[in-house]
Amino acid sequence: MASQIEKDSTGSVRGGNLRPEIISIIAGSNYRDMNSAETKAHVAWLKESIRNEGVKDPIDVIFSDGKWYLAPGGGECRLTACKELRKEKWDGYIPCFQVKGDEVYLLKRSILRNTGLAPTLLELGKVLQQLIDLGQPLDEVVKCVPPSITTDPQKAIRIAKKALDLNAAPIAVKDAVRKGVDGVKVSEGRAVAEAKKNPLTAGERLATAASEAKAKGETTVRREKGPGVATKAKEATKAQIDKWLEKADGLADLVMDLTIARDELVSAADSYVRARGR
Repeated sequence: MASQIEKDSTGSVRGGNLRPEIISIIAGSNYRDMNSAETKAHVAWLKESIRNEGVKDPIDVIFSDGKWYLAPGGGECRLTACKELRKEKWDGYIPCFQVKGDEVYLLKRSILRNTGLAPTLLELGKVLQQLIDLGQPLDEVVKCVPPSITTDPQKAIRIAKKALDLNAAPIAVKDAVRKGVDGVKVSEGRAVAEAKKNPLTAGERLATAASEAKAKGETTVRREKGPGVATKAKEATKAQIDKWLEKADGLADLVMDLTIARDELVSAADSYVRARGR
């Protein structure tokens, strides 16, 4: 018996070409922010590419209750571009791949197969939190950072945790990242840092920082730089030297005290040697 996609399309059992207008998009099923300037620009670029060369990569679809639906994270940018082109008299089809599986499988598949516009930290945090809410352990979730962001496993873990922190930040903080504040952009790193300090006042502090940046003619509020690696190493060395000198001063004072017992002197010297790590 022929599959539904085989009946409705020009393709094979699992894949085929469907008219974009018969594929529905379930609101909120995609982690992509379709209203962001970056996404809109990406869709506009896709439209020109599809108009000239067609759709190169299939989207993922699900057949349910007699209708076709875009799978979670299955390619909303491509489908949106095709739907807009159809309104402009484009007469093409969109290649589709019929997928089956639970929400966890489909979400992981959609993230890890991302090769186009890399998700923002906000978008990544949203979908990773969805996986956690579906019962996935954190050590599995952090493996879902797509290769379009990084292929370094250790860096992926840091990015995943940062994305989850941003997703947990107050709405005012996330809006500051999405829209900026009074014409000034807010970096993701600064937003996460402020939310960690105090989530209740993070939005207010970002607004103040944006106002100060604007007064200086700056266009972006970035994370405040702490001491660098070299500075930290220098400070650590100085602290250790100060500790040694303190022990040495104490030992010198003991030696100068002629009434000191030998055992006390040996104990002080032993303490100094341990402080030096000898």
